[in-house]
Amino acid sequence: MITKKVRQYTVIVTFISVGMSILVHFNNILELFSSGRNYDQSVNSSETFTHVIGEVLVSALVAFCTFMVNYYIVKPLDGLKKITVKQIILSIVLTLVSVYLLSDLFFALKHLITDVDNQNKFVLLYFFRDIFMAIVVLIFVYVIKGFYDKQAILLENQKLMLENLQSQYQSLKNQVSPHFLFNSLTALKELIDDDPQNARKYVSHLSLMLRYTLQSNENQTVCLADEIDSVNSYLFLIKMRFGENLKVDFKIDESYRNHRLPPMVIQTLIENAVKHNEVSKRNTLIIKLTTTENNSLVVTNTLRARITHEPGTGIGLANLSKQYQLLSSKEITISKGEDEFKVEVPLLKPNSNESNNS
Repeated sequence: MITKKVRQYTVIVTFISVGMSILVHFNNILELFSSGRNYDQSVNSSETFTHVIGEVLVSALVAFCTFMVNYYIVKPLDGLKKITVKQIILSIVLTLVSVYLLSDLFFALKHLITDVDNQNKFVLLYFFRDIFMAIVVLIFVYVIKGFYDKQAILLENQKLMLENLQSQYQSLKNQVSPHFLFNSLTALKELIDDDPQNARKYVSHLSLMLRYTLQSNENQTVCLADEIDSVNSYLFLIKMRFGENLKVDFKIDESYRNHRLPPMVIQTLIENAVKHNEVSKRNTLIIKLTTTENNSLVVTNTLRARITHEPGTGIGLANLSKQYQLLSSKEITISKGEDEFKVEVPLLKPNSNESNNS
């Protein structure tokens, strides 16, 4: 794959290099083919066909080599990879060095057929021509980098949409699986006999949760208030199973209610905590949700690993991380201690294009 990219890049920059060289020496080329051209050898502006072609080829070679040097430094075809200040400085320095060495080599050869008195004049003239070409080459490299970054973002967005659909589908499939429905209906049956009022609440929360799961699939982000409402419905259902063995503590600052985050984030983190930890009278699972002053939501749960681990899909946290990278260029933070697992996710500020109503 890398070889194919290098081949494509080589072909592209070869055409660009030749085209730039022709433009730089366009006046000399016109003079070469001008019908009224003076062939008097004493006139400095007169040039032979070989001389002009040599200048064009050398300028093209300087541009081409500069392109290739920058390919391995800037890596313009590697989308979504940020360019560091060190790379930029190295790119500029090596470009200038390459131009200087190639120009010096060209004029050292040209000195053999050129008068010594005029040598410095031509060296200075063509050196600045090549410097100009090097600057243009650098501009082209960063334009190519920007183009491929944009293409990579579009591809990643499409890939993310597919992965997000798979994640949403998997979440919904787990919720409506026979096992889930069996537990839900069993709990509902007991509630109908013992507590009809809670049975009605149970059905209502189940309906709200499933509807939110389907509707959230249409949006890239949802407001924190809506996400918490859905999580409360989900917690109402699973607490019928775990009771007081599962405790969830919300400490959400009201000023963050309209901030945005990808849908199903909190539910995914709670599902992970329940799936991978023991929930019993002996080991109560405690989950805390808090907002911080740096616009983030922290979900913390106690660690008490199950003796038998449930297999996971492996796309929950990975998919969440990719969503944040594309939405805001921000990263989620995951930390694991001896008795605590913590995930910090950024909260995105609402903008004019999105509804801020909770």
